[in-house]
Amino acid sequence: MNKTKIIILLVWFLDILWIGIFIPTLPELAKYYEVSAHSISYAIVLYAFFSFLASPILWQLSDKYGRKSVLILCVLWTFIANLIMSISDIFIIFLVARMINWFTWWNISVLQSMLSDISTSKKDRMSNLWLIWALFWLWFIVWPILWSLLLPFSIKAPFWFMTWLAFFEFFIVIIFLKETNSNKVNKKIKLNPTSTLIKFLKEPKVNLFLVSFFMLILSFSMYQWMFPVYLNIKFWIPWNVVWYIMAWVWVMIAFNQSVLLKRFWLKYFQLKNLFLIINFSLFILFIILSLLNYFPAFISVFYIMVLFSWVVNPIYAWEIVESTNEHDRWEIMWVLASLQSISMFIWPSISWILIDKNISIFIWWALIIFINLIFLNKLYKLLK
Repeated sequence: MNKTKIIILLVWFLDILWIGIFIPTLPELAKYYEVSAHSISYAIVLYAFFSFLASPILWQLSDKYGRKSVLILCVLWTFIANLIMSISDIFIIFLVARMINWFTWWNISVLQSMLSDISTSKKDRMSNLWLIWALFWLWFIVWPILWSLLLPFSIKAPFWFMTWLAFFEFFIVIIFLKETNSNKVNKKIKLNPTSTLIKFLKEPKVNLFLVSFFMLILSFSMYQWMFPVYLNIKFWIPWNVVWYIMAWVWVMIAFNQSVLLKRFWLKYFQLKNLFLIINFSLFILFIILSLLNYFPAFISVFYIMVLFSWVVNPIYAWEIVESTNEHDRWEIMWVLASLQSISMFIWPSISWILIDKNISIFIWWALIIFINLIFLNKLYKLLK
């Protein structure tokens, strides 16, 4: 593994640490700032909005001025934002700092593009993207340990930790990371975040993939955020027990991404067949989950579903990236990220309506997958 790849993966790992450390602090932050749980949730919800705005701008800047320059800017702003959050006792200031942080945190897409830049072939690019997913194995192990060590000291301890981490990361990028974009383009920066999305939705080679991908992540976004609430309402599972149930989900995801993805899914199945296998399996599993009222059986099937659902992101990303030309790969990576952001806008209203009406959220997800299976007929022919 060359030096540039090692530095890219190191910076990636430092970035994803922040996600896991921040989320468990939300209940204590609500008490600290004396605001409602609904108000403190904006610290997460705003992520979708600002990442959607930021990604196309950062992509164009990295295309024009280089990946490294944009990455330096992002890490610097992350440092400033975390410093403000560490010292601020005013909720509005904290929230503004979070906005800044989410806007510049999307340097993860820049790092993905850098890995694509240094890839020498389709196989090498797939291997490099697999490394990105495999790093989540370490993330799922490290962040609970950091959280348990830092939070007892102070609610602001995780923020101070991330401030110093961003400071350390800033110098790593400046000193050790090399520029990977050898084809800089001098062009006018467009501020409309929807133009690139519309552009690729008109592309016959990728639009079906994008529509199929969006429908899948829309259903996944719902269960990832609403599942703890669903368990509490449907099965009367206490919140502290839900935490352990979700912990096992995270362990399974990490194992799936770091081990099974390469040694099972891609080893024994052709990539084009995985699209059909995963969609059909998820459709059946969602229907079964909607019918089960016995909790041990329900959670067993749910864990099986998790293994299938977390193969979607890498296989769709690989096929979509390979369907675009070299100069469009950074753009298409942004499109994939923006579709995930859009799904995070949609899931709250739909999920809460279903729960309020006592309608199984799994039936809704099964319906989405069924619609997606219709698209797969044309998609599968395209893959052949």
